[in-house]
Amino acid sequence: MKPAEPVTPWQRVYVKFGMSQSEFARALDRHRSKVSRALKDAKGLISGRDQEAILAAAKKGNVAITAADMMPVH
Repeated sequence: MKPAEPVTPWQRVYVKFGMSQSEFARALDRHRSKVSRALKDAKGLISGRDQEAILAAAKKGNVAITAADMMPVH
């Protein structure tokens, strides 16, 4: 499920990776259901532990992720 317009931090990061939910979950070493819930969450805030996993996966996969991508937009 790719969001039509990425609004939450999880959705913005997910779109930048350009993977399926399963691939994205594997890249982050997270369970697929955790990623699915995070993408559906209205706020979609990213925990510190998940931020570390995202940054590591982004570095490994050469995906440009910034701090702003992981912050809520008001």
